[in-house]
Amino acid sequence: MELAAGTALLVGVSFGAVTLASWTESRIARAAEAQNSPGWDLQSSDQAAIGSVPPVGLFLGVSDDVLLAPIKTGKVETVKYNRGGSSISLRIDFDNGARAAFKPVQLIEHTVPRREVAAYRINRLLGLSSVPPAVGRKLPYRDLIANLRSDSRIFTTRMREEMAISDGMVPGELSWWIPVIAIARVGNHPIDSVEGIVTWTRYLTAGKPIAHDDYRLVRQISDLVVFDFVIDNVDRWSGGNVRMSEGGRVLYFMDNTASFGTGRPGSGRTRAYLHRTEKFSRSLISSLAALNSDRVRVALTPDGDAFPELLRDDEIDALLARRDFVLDYVEKLISTHGREAVMVFP
Repeated sequence: MELAAGTALLVGVSFGAVTLASWTESRIARAAEAQNSPGWDLQSSDQAAIGSVPPVGLFLGVSDDVLLAPIKTGKVETVKYNRGGSSISLRIDFDNGARAAFKPVQLIEHTVPRREVAAYRINRLLGLSSVPPAVGRKLPYRDLIANLRSDSRIFTTRMREEMAISDGMVPGELSWWIPVIAIARVGNHPIDSVEGIVTWTRYLTAGKPIAHDDYRLVRQISDLVVFDFVIDNVDRWSGGNVRMSEGGRVLYFMDNTASFGTGRPGSGRTRAYLHRTEKFSRSLISSLAALNSDRVRVALTPDGDAFPELLRDDEIDALLARRDFVLDYVEKLISTHGREAVMVFP
C-alpha cells in the first residue's frame, strides 16, 4: 500500500515553561535508588535491554536479524519508484524473496538516510519494537536502473541526476518492507487529524480516563510522542507519516529521515506534542534514564560500508539533552499530579 500524503493541522495550546536541566549519571542513580523516585527505577531487565552491543529486538514478533539478513545480501531483481514525497524512495525486490524500501543518499539533501538506521537502533535501545528494521547498504547503480519497472522508468533521469553515485555504487538505507499498512485511527479519527489529536490528547491528560478499546493504541501514541521528541522527528505529524497494522493493534514509527537535529531543547513542534502528553510508560522512561553517551555510541556502531557514522557527535549530544528534557518534564508532572496519574503504562 502506498503512503498517501496529507496535511495534519496542529491545534495550538499554551504550555508552561519547562526548564532544560542537565541530568548527570549520579543524579539518575540517586533517583533510581530513592524509595519515592519519580518512576524510573532501573530494574535488571531494563539494564539488560540497554546492553553493551548494538541492540537487536523483534519486529512483528520476528527477530530483527532474521528480517535483515536477506536484504543485506540479496541481489536487486525489481525496482519500483515510490511516488510522493520530496526525496527519492524505491521499493526493492531481491532475488532471495526479500523486499525493502531503499532511500539513497542524494546530492540534494531533502532527507538523511543514515538517520533512519539511527532511529531504528535508538528504538531498540529504548526497548521498543516499532521502527522497521533498517540497515545501510551500497547497491549497484546499474542494477537499480536496469531493473526499474516499466511504470517507474520515467524517473530514470531524476535518479541519475540526484542519487549519490561513487564507483558505480549508490549508498543508502534499506528498511524491511511492511506488507500491509493502514491509516492509524483513534476514536474513529485519523490520529494526525485535528479530531484525532484532540482525542488522544484528552486520553493522555493526567486524571482523564482512557476508553478500553483505545488503551493499547493510546499507550503506543505516548511512546511515539516521547520517541519523536528524543530523536527530534519534525516530520511525524506533517501528514501521512502515522500508520498502523491492518488489524489496528500495532503503531508503526516509520519515516524518520528528518530526525536528529542539533537543537538541544528540540523543535517547537515536537515539544508541543510532548506537552500534550501527561501519561507515560514506566519501562520507556526507565530506559531513557539509563542512557548515557557510551551506550548510545555502541548502539550506533555502523555495520556496513554505506555510512561511516550513523550520527555525528553534535547530534548525539543533542539527543541526550532532549532525553534530559523529557525526564525533567516527567518529574515535574509527577510532582504536580502524583506518580500513579503519570506513570500509567507498564
